[in-house]
Amino acid sequence: MASAALIKYRGSGVLIVDTKRSAVLLVYDYTKNYNCCGGSMKYNYDDPRCIEKTAKDELYEETRTLFTCDIDYLMTCPSVDLNHKNSLFRCYILKTKCPSDICQQFDNVKLDENTMGSDYYETTAVAFFPLDQFKHRKSLLTIDKNCEAVQIDGTLSPLNRRVISVIEAAIKENLL
Repeated sequence: MASAALIKYRGSGVLIVDTKRSAVLLVYDYTKNYNCCGGSMKYNYDDPRCIEKTAKDELYEETRTLFTCDIDYLMTCPSVDLNHKNSLFRCYILKTKCPSDICQQFDNVKLDENTMGSDYYETTAVAFFPLDQFKHRKSLLTIDKNCEAVQIDGTLSPLNRRVISVIEAAIKENLL
């Protein structure tokens, strides 16, 4: 029987934090915004690791196979839970040193329509966003109001409300 605590969760994901650049690596997704990797629950709630398995799958798919994470390791990462419409979304904070050419690697991944499902096509780009802009109250208020933040190269880009909420919660809990 499914745990009542797990049933409250409708999805999970991963926020990639590049410790070398002090930036978050976000994916440009079907919402036409930059976002953390994440999606709806993919596994049966009878599986006690359904939240972690979903987050792991979303990380792998939305980064076009460039990032993967062992479930046991993912469970050691800090996380934030967002309350949305009477359900929860858990986002793990994965701190890592991203390769310097990760954006080019993403662009160069050849997707095989015959072996990869449509989930691999939900994202079309990745970009780094410096963490500093989220840590200052005034700039965070502007980001929250306009749903836009500055990429590491200076480009102002749209952000999904979910990733803004994840970053705000992570900062509030001193996870970033």
